[in-house]
Amino acid sequence: MNPLLLPERRQLLQWAAASAASLYLPGCAWPQPRVTTNPFTLGVASGSPTHDSVVLWTRLVFGEEQALALQQQPVMVRWEVAHDEKFSHIVQTGQSQAVAGLAHAVHVEVQGLEPDRWYFYRFLVGDAVSAIGRTRTFPAPDAVVARLRLAYASCQRWEHGYYSAYRHMRDENLDMVLFLGDYIYEYPNASNAVRVPTGGWVRTLDDYRQRYALHKGDANLQAMHAACPWLLTWDDHEVQNDYAGQAEGDSGLPVLDFAAQRAAAYQAFYEHMPSRASVLTRAVAGLEQGAEMRIYQRLQYGRLASLYLLDARQYKDAQVCSRDGKKAPAY
Repeated sequence: MNPLLLPERRQLLQWAAASAASLYLPGCAWPQPRVTTNPFTLGVASGSPTHDSVVLWTRLVFGEEQALALQQQPVMVRWEVAHDEKFSHIVQTGQSQAVAGLAHAVHVEVQGLEPDRWYFYRFLVGDAVSAIGRTRTFPAPDAVVARLRLAYASCQRWEHGYYSAYRHMRDENLDMVLFLGDYIYEYPNASNAVRVPTGGWVRTLDDYRQRYALHKGDANLQAMHAACPWLLTWDDHEVQNDYAGQAEGDSGLPVLDFAAQRAAAYQAFYEHMPSRASVLTRAVAGLEQGAEMRIYQRLQYGRLASLYLLDARQYKDAQVCSRDGKKAPAY
């Protein structure tokens, strides 16, 4: 079997809908596995905020024995949102499925929140409790807002250094983080590497999942994700160096099936980011045939700012003139 083969679109969308749906069942307990290790080792995150909603994210990782038993099974995850860090004033709670087909990732789309307010959240599976995350809603679109504190980051190649910048960023008490692309890199062998990633070259869905998990395991990155909501877009290395649209780039390794590799990369990106399930749907109007994920968007932060997230890769044409005849460079 081709290791790049992915589930059909209909099944993928069903999984996304199942994982994003929140089940509000007060007093009703769903069967859950007895976890023997901490399943929340990749941390928590929030993102895609509006004035009345936000996406809460985590991905469950189990020990080897339990992972084999659950590799085809959904796991019910409880979640709580509160006004305070001690969760003495819980404002919303529910249960969502962590679906095996999406690597047991959870994307809870919490609705009906108050505008311009901080919240705390956490996830629970059995007796295991995640780290506590802090998130916030945007001000109402017509609200007069005095300030916005944000930082941006990009190109966080694992080998080039430790993520101490995120420790300093956390001390700034930000309203949000903008991540501008290259969350992972798909190739190994950096010169003068400070640390070496596991897994070598990244081409299959499992490869991408492992590379994201490697990055998500960094304590400073986890802490910054837990500190405030993130808005994220991608560049080329989430898929392949210098790719453009449906044209492969050049990472220095032959590509078996670029369309399948790109689809695997896009799925893994969704699985590891606090994005809404709607980004997995095929674009309906105004986009090119073959668009897999709509991540570009416009967000309003009161009357102070309009934030535009761009997708500069998925719809990009290959360069007309390439350096040394390389494939589809897109700088």
